[in-house]
Amino acid sequence: MRTLVVTGCAGRVAAMIAPHLRQRFRLRGLDVEAPMGDVTDEFIAVDVREIEAVAASFAGADAVLHLAAQPAEADFRERLLPKNLDATWAVYEAAVRARVPRFVFASTLQTIQGYDEGETVPPAASPRPTSVYGATKVFGEALGRYHADTAGLGVACLRMGAVRAADAADVHANSSVWIGSRDLAGLIAAAVESDVPFAIVTAVSPPASERFDTANPFGWTPTERPPGS
Repeated sequence: MRTLVVTGCAGRVAAMIAPHLRQRFRLRGLDVEAPMGDVTDEFIAVDVREIEAVAASFAGADAVLHLAAQPAEADFRERLLPKNLDATWAVYEAAVRARVPRFVFASTLQTIQGYDEGETVPPAASPRPTSVYGATKVFGEALGRYHADTAGLGVACLRMGAVRAADAADVHANSSVWIGSRDLAGLIAAAVESDVPFAIVTAVSPPASERFDTANPFGWTPTERPPGS
């Protein structure tokens, strides 16, 4: 099986998608603390800002899924700057140094949620972030473009909606911006197994996909729906 390194493996999203991803990949998890439960096949405790240590942990990896981040709006200098800018720069740099072929960057739907609610947002929409957190993810997308062009790193930036299981209690409250955990895992797998040099994909499930166009070069189609919808 191919080895997929998952940064931020102790986080909520990693725990939700890991059961689906482990059917297709061997997961090597990176985080400052071990995940709860059986999430990865291997775990390495590391601060992802430590470039040399992270590059060493990427040895033999087929792809990196970069989930580690401050996951919502927060103080810029105390939380967003170290976790979403410095750490993202470091993980990309480590992947290039380790010559990892594929990199999947967890961006956010907040990068394009600033468009009017009545507008259909195309896949090539320019960033229009609704938060400073969203703006930090635009930086990660731009870094991906840079490394794809200069180092030949294959990069997929996924503008992820609110990740939920289809049967989650709050799924209907988030259905206009959500992505199902199974759909997300399928998109990540398709991106890892692709040879597309660079892509930005809006990662949402129906009915959110009626507003946010999910067209992509990976052959992925979201199919999950909240119960009863």
